[in-house]
Amino acid sequence: MKTMSPSGGAAPYGDNNIDKRSPPIPYDSRTLQRTGYDARGLRSSENVISYDSYDSYGLESTTNYATSNSSPARVNHMGGASQMMSPPHRAEYEEYGGITSFSDEEMDGFDSRMSRGMLRSGPGGEPRAKSMMRYNELERERTMRRQTVVQNQQRGSNFFSGTLKLSMMNTGIIPLKKAESDTLTSSFYEKPVSISEFQKHCGQRRKYHVLLQIEYNNAIKEKELRNSSRHGNKKTNAEKNQNPKVIPYDFNRVVLENEDAVPDSDYINASYVDSLVQPKAYIVTQGPTETTIGDFWRMVWQERASCIVMVTRTFDFIRVMCVQYWPAGKNREEIYSGIGVTVENEEQLANFMIRTIRLRKLGEERKVILFHYTEWPCHSNPFSNALLEFRRRVRNVMNHHPDTQDGPVIVHCNDGAGRSGVYLAIDANIELSEEDGVFDVFGYLRKMRQQRPGLVETLEQFKFVYDTLEEFIVCGYTYFPVKEISATLKQKSDRSKQKRVKSSSVYEKEYTLICNQTPRFTIGDCAAGHRADNRDKNRNVLIVPPDNFRPYLTSFQGNNCTDYINAVFVDGYTHPREYIVTEWPLPSTCSDIWSLVYDHDCSALVVLCNPPTSSGNFPSFWPESQRSKKYGQVFTVEHVSHNHFPNIRTWTFKINKKIVSLTELMAGVKAPSKTCQLFQLMCWPQGHKVPTSTNALVELMNMVENWRQKTDYGPVVVVSA
Repeated sequence: MKTMSPSGGAAPYGDNNIDKRSPPIPYDSRTLQRTGYDARGLRSSENVISYDSYDSYGLESTTNYATSNSSPARVNHMGGASQMMSPPHRAEYEEYGGITSFSDEEMDGFDSRMSRGMLRSGPGGEPRAKSMMRYNELERERTMRRQTVVQNQQRGSNFFSGTLKLSMMNTGIIPLKKAESDTLTSSFYEKPVSISEFQKHCGQRRKYHVLLQIEYNNAIKEKELRNSSRHGNKKTNAEKNQNPKVIPYDFNRVVLENEDAVPDSDYINASYVDSLVQPKAYIVTQGPTETTIGDFWRMVWQERASCIVMVTRTFDFIRVMCVQYWPAGKNREEIYSGIGVTVENEEQLANFMIRTIRLRKLGEERKVILFHYTEWPCHSNPFSNALLEFRRRVRNVMNHHPDTQDGPVIVHCNDGAGRSGVYLAIDANIELSEEDGVFDVFGYLRKMRQQRPGLVETLEQFKFVYDTLEEFIVCGYTYFPVKEISATLKQKSDRSKQKRVKSSSVYEKEYTLICNQTPRFTIGDCAAGHRADNRDKNRNVLIVPPDNFRPYLTSFQGNNCTDYINAVFVDGYTHPREYIVTEWPLPSTCSDIWSLVYDHDCSALVVLCNPPTSSGNFPSFWPESQRSKKYGQVFTVEHVSHNHFPNIRTWTFKINKKIVSLTELMAGVKAPSKTCQLFQLMCWPQGHKVPTSTNALVELMNMVENWRQKTDYGPVVVVSA
């Protein structure tokens, strides 16, 4: 990094152009003992790093951090005279002459100036000969340090210009504001990154988390000349904006055709945004409100859009995020600003819904596909793989749908800011990687922020963009047509081409990849399972559910009971939280599993094993022989019927709940009975990795599905030992 002059430019190092605020001149240790200054011209008690002996980086450093507020002095050489000047504050020193502010070339010039100055006089008016002798000793020390640096570089270690400087930034030794303006850090993100280097690129950000912060801060940094938002800030348009901080710029706002006798009817909070390969590829807008639904559909019709991407829930975080701007039922038309809107078809998936909508205006009809991502809360991020599948389906419609118009894709969240920007950043970078083989995350975020404020709103969202793109290049597209399943399975199992290198099968490689992609939860993420009153409810204290995905028990079973059970929600293909996976209950938690079934309206309970129950380690938690059995103070399970097949056994139970809470008794709360069917697979012995009969497993799935069709598709509890 170049040392900066007070005016902001690089400080010149010529003989006649020495800045009065040039960095302090280092002296050797003996001079410092006399003058009281350390190796950088600072008092030894100042809160800095000293250079009295060599550290692991080849630098001299034995003086520890001190806390004195004494002010150092420094020497300035001007012409033929020397004078003592009042030193700068430590922060000022770091700005103009910090430990990491000089390249070797600059230090060479610095030494040259110092030698010329010492030939005139030393600090305190010492004789020139002694000053020269001390300078020669300092030069020898500098040579030793440089030799150490060369050795480190030969071992692959970068000196101040590399990993050491990043480590100092990461630990806060170099302040964040100074790190943001460092020329070294900009080289890590300013240029596009090839696909082959992107994983390494992401690894750097995991190791040096400050690098991600610096990159994000520089990308969203506001320019000196801000774009005008005069139209959006008009009083007549202010009520049309959900967020006063997210107003479209005038130069690229979407201008609607004026409606007769309606002032400012050309305004909608929407902006054209470029992709990395196509101008005006997107329109980013806010979620429609009660007063702007008509404007939204006018924009869809005017811009000839065929895809709408909605990445918000209609209601989230105890407030309305976006009104439902489409009819509630199928084949029912509603009119908005002269445009007829009809939902023709809906496809429900676990994390999103796809609606086919027909628009009609003045006898002309068009088709629009609404992609609604339903599992993206406003203050967190979704699953990367689910969002990638969502994006793949959007692109598939854009590229192959016969009714696709030539208009831009309309993207919106609640205010057209954070989540919309995340989707654009992922979509545009994947498109660029498929076109040119590179990613440009930093460049595209900076480009987006120049076209609409607030896109990618937080550092966590920016990190999620990186994580999702990394998962895309590591995992790729994993889907395949059903008709190709036989050939695909054969290819995955074939080791014949791999015997020479003794490599694993595709199954094993994919399984290893999945394990590597699994998030690593901290103890804080799984706090409930590690609480003292819940610790005995786990078979293995290392296998506990994360709090964000665990089901809570709501039935009151006594003052000593908690809402915890070692279980976790798992999404299905068409419904979120379709399964609840739990362990075989302990003797003390048998009542909790029935509370789980009752509280979450579980229609089926699938037991995948048949461990020996006589030992007491795996207690039987349902009544097999007796008519009914009580579990805890609250639940009684009544045996209704059963059926036994060669590899599958089924029982139908009625679960009765007793009200023991005084508050509920006084309120007259009644607990209705609920029915549940238990399915037990008998051909998966304990300790076996797979069942002995795959046909039995398929038959079990069919039986569970048939039962769920009769019981309104409640969640399925899956139990294993």
